[in-house]
Amino acid sequence: MTSVNYLNMTTVNYKLSRRNCPFLDGQVQDGRPRTVMLKIARHVFLYVGIALTLMIALYSLRYLFGGAASVLALAETDAMLEYLSGQQSSFWHEFSVRQQPLYQSSEFAVVGHITAASVALIAGIIQFLPVVRQKAPLLHRTSGYFYAFTATLGLGLGAYISFSLPMIGGTNTIISNILGGILGISFVGIAFYHIWKKQYLQHGQWMLRSYAVLLAILTVYLLVAFFALLAVEAERGYALAHMLCFPINLAVVELFIRRSASGKLALAYE
Repeated sequence: MTSVNYLNMTTVNYKLSRRNCPFLDGQVQDGRPRTVMLKIARHVFLYVGIALTLMIALYSLRYLFGGAASVLALAETDAMLEYLSGQQSSFWHEFSVRQQPLYQSSEFAVVGHITAASVALIAGIIQFLPVVRQKAPLLHRTSGYFYAFTATLGLGLGAYISFSLPMIGGTNTIISNILGGILGISFVGIAFYHIWKKQYLQHGQWMLRSYAVLLAILTVYLLVAFFALLAVEAERGYALAHMLCFPINLAVVELFIRRSASGKLALAYE
C-alpha cells in the first residue's frame, strides 16, 4: 500500500468516526447536530420551563376566584426574598397593599388580564408540544386559536392597565409593559398571516416569539430573585426585571430559532 492510499484511507476512517460519534461536534448520520449532552440539556431546559410556567399560570388563576384581593397573597413571597438576599424584606407586602385599591378600581381589566394570560400560557404548552403537533393536529389547531385569543386579550389588557394605573418602577416599567403588549399582539397577527399563506415554518417561529413575550411574567419573577441574590434593593430589582424581561426572552427565542437544525424548529424533532 502506498503512503498516499494509506493517508486517504485514514482520512476517510477519521471522518466516519466523527460522523458516528455523538460526543463530537460533527454531524450524525441524519445530518442534525446530536451531541448527547446537548440533547439532555435541551430536555431538562424544556421540562423545567414547562413546570415553572405551569406553576406560575396555575398560581395566577387565583385571581379568577378571589378577584383583585388575591394580590395580597404576594406578601407570602417576602420570605423567599429574605432568604435569597439575606436581608429583611417587606417588598411584596407593601406592593400588594399599595396595588390592591388600584386593582379593585379596575378589577375587570386586572382579573381579565391575569386570567387570560395564565390560560394562554397553558394553551401555549399544548400548542408547542411535539407529540400534540404530530399526533393530534386537530387539538393543535384548536389550542392555537384558543391561545391566540387569550394571549391577545391578556396582552391587550396588560398594556391598558400599564397605561391607566400607576406602576411600581415608574415610567420605564409602563413603557416596557406597553411595548411588550404591542409586540406580543403583533407577533400573533403575523403568525396567523403566515398560516393563512400556508407558510408553516414561519407561522411556528412567530408563535414562538409571541409566547416569549407572554413568558415575560416568569422571567420577571426569576430576575427579581436574581437581583435579590445580588442584594439589589427590591423595588429597583422589580423595575430592572420589567425592563430586561422582554429583551432577554426575545433574544433567547431568536437564538433558538436561528440555531435550529436545517432551519426547522428543533422542538419538532423530538
